[in-house]
Amino acid sequence: MNTPLYGLNSLREVLTRHDILRVVRNACVQHAHDKVISAKSGELLFQNPPGDCHIRFGYFRGAPTFVIKVAMGFYENPTRGLETNNGLMIVFSSLTGNLIAILNDEGWLTSWRTAAAGALAAKAGAPSRVTALGILGSGHQAELQALWAAHLLGTQRVVIWGRAKEKAERLAESLQLHALTAHAVLTVEDVFKQCNVVITCTPSTQPIVLAHLVKPGTHIVALGADSLGKQELDPHILAQASVIMTDDHQQCAERGELAHALHAGLIREEVCVALGHVLAGNSPGRLSDHDITVADLTGLAAQDIAIATLAVEMSQLSPSNSALPPP
Repeated sequence: MNTPLYGLNSLREVLTRHDILRVVRNACVQHAHDKVISAKSGELLFQNPPGDCHIRFGYFRGAPTFVIKVAMGFYENPTRGLETNNGLMIVFSSLTGNLIAILNDEGWLTSWRTAAAGALAAKAGAPSRVTALGILGSGHQAELQALWAAHLLGTQRVVIWGRAKEKAERLAESLQLHALTAHAVLTVEDVFKQCNVVITCTPSTQPIVLAHLVKPGTHIVALGADSLGKQELDPHILAQASVIMTDDHQQCAERGELAHALHAGLIREEVCVALGHVLAGNSPGRLSDHDITVADLTGLAAQDIAIATLAVEMSQLSPSNSALPPP
């Protein structure tokens, strides 16, 4: 029997933003409640050209399947006319080890689950009134974060900063086609002057957000520091925060923004709360509208398991199933 191979086009047909948000939220909650079996992520780092490859794997306790995900980003690819991200997910039976499906998603399942996690974290710590959504970054993940987070936050105002002014302006124009009031600005400071929810999604290796820029009532979702050596936030921002949410405490303490604050001796580990506990309503995402709050996200195997499982289930149910046998 041939193993189904689902390509990107067929996955686009069966997956909806609503369903992805639902399963990623549940994955965060399950992870926080120790309902996920996963090992430490594998990681390969490349310098010339710069890139990284992440390998995650695991399963939900009692589930009939387990998932292995390979995702990579090579940051000079756009100059070669190539997509920055690539990857695939493989689904196996946790009862027999048999291969169930290959999801040749070209990295988009990872992009979608990251967009969902960022949007959920933005909503979890947002003040009661969102003035505007700020996005630091101008790549495809920045676009997804803007679309998904603006949807959950109920705002149409989006302010974008990117190192390349032209790319930031093109992103703003693209977002305007989705009925968002988006514009690009020249500095990170301009973003924080206009926005009280800001999502950072750059591959920066040094802080691009300085502590003095962050005013009371601001919520920051930091996505970029998902590998050793990456950093987007001045660690003093975490020292100012009333609430620090982490998707996975150990990962964040090793490689996230949390790691830099801990190494500098600015905070204690016990001040952090799990994003999953906040999403489940067991912990507050902020204490008042005047708080500075931070969500530090490094990515969860649970999210990959959830979206891969959803993709297989929806693909099998679809009457227009376009799976092809692997070559």
